Amino acid sequence: MKESRFQQQPAQPAAVRKGHMVTIYDIAKAAGVAKSTVANVLSGKGKVSEATRERVLYYARELGYRPNLLARNLSQHRTFTIALILPTIANPFYPEIMEAIESILRQRDYQTLFCNTHGDFALGRQQMERLMSRWVDGYIIMGSSMDIADITHYFHQGVPIVLCDWQENESPVGIPQVTVDFYRAGQLAAEHLLALGHRRIAVIVDEPQQHLRLEGFRTTLQQAGLELPPARIALGDSSLESGYAAARQLLSPDQELALPTAIFATNDWMALGAMELVLDRGLRVPEDISIIGLDDIVVSAHLRPPLTTIAIPKTRLAQEATELLLTQIETGGEGQRPESSAAREGADGAAQHEEETAPLRLVPPYLVVRQSTAAPASS
Repeated sequence: MKESRFQQQPAQPAAVRKGHMVTIYDIAKAAGVAKSTVANVLSGKGKVSEATRERVLYYARELGYRPNLLARNLSQHRTFTIALILPTIANPFYPEIMEAIESILRQRDYQTLFCNTHGDFALGRQQMERLMSRWVDGYIIMGSSMDIADITHYFHQGVPIVLCDWQENESPVGIPQVTVDFYRAGQLAAEHLLALGHRRIAVIVDEPQQHLRLEGFRTTLQQAGLELPPARIALGDSSLESGYAAARQLLSPDQELALPTAIFATNDWMALGAMELVLDRGLRVPEDISIIGLDDIVVSAHLRPPLTTIAIPKTRLAQEATELLLTQIETGGEGQRPESSAAREGADGAAQHEEETAPLRLVPPYLVVRQSTAAPASS
């Protein structure tokens, strides 16, 4: 019969006084080995026999040893903590991406701190200063959370930063960025409504933050021979309430234009508000007015009717953002050197050179057809 590696049951370790943090010295004393042996076992380094390794781990468990993460972090000049800075948690889009980023970082043994700036740049600056004093390893900053001038200041000081979901499809001031192709998102919304046969189309947009969504939408209509008159554009602030108010404006009896047969809201939250107003007016969605949003927040699939929308791949955004940030942290920024200049052809046909830019990753959106859009009744 094969003998156990332990010929005898190890002796019970002497009790450690209450409140005392168990150290490798305590384990070494109980196991009858050198401190260096305990250190090698716990770190997985060095050559240690299997019997000795089991003996050390037994006493570590019995004594209730917990690794001193602070000491480890200080020795590596890292805290394994990432800050995620957001403009709001009132919009369901942000909790969804928070969960995705936290899950990915947790799998890499990082913890995540969440900071809500409430869209207040001064508060964002204050929070950043506090986080800097806590030795946070890096920052993922969501769009409209902070003043870009403040972000630039910290980035140029060597702070690892990645911008995520900013509205402009370019990397401002050379900071690594992951964002959605919002221009394409606007195109997809217009293409869907045009394919259904809509010609009287209105838009609810949060300007100027969501300008690219509007431009992609407007350009696609123009290419189909349709103009988007100013009277069919209503402004919102990405909230449900503003979507309701904007839809009231678009459907006002004082409008000189005929009622639209379709409304594109540049985020789902405003689309939900618009849908509520349409239903309050005794109209039907989509029989009287089709509504399409943008984001694909969880609640959109559970409305009556479920909302057709342009989906933002949140998990993909989270993966790309964390990858860019951890590359900065783990390579000391070497993985984020600006890309070399590239020649491109300008509008006049002359070769031009783009300025050096940091990594920019555009995530493609996609159409999710549900039951809030249909062909117009008059078609």
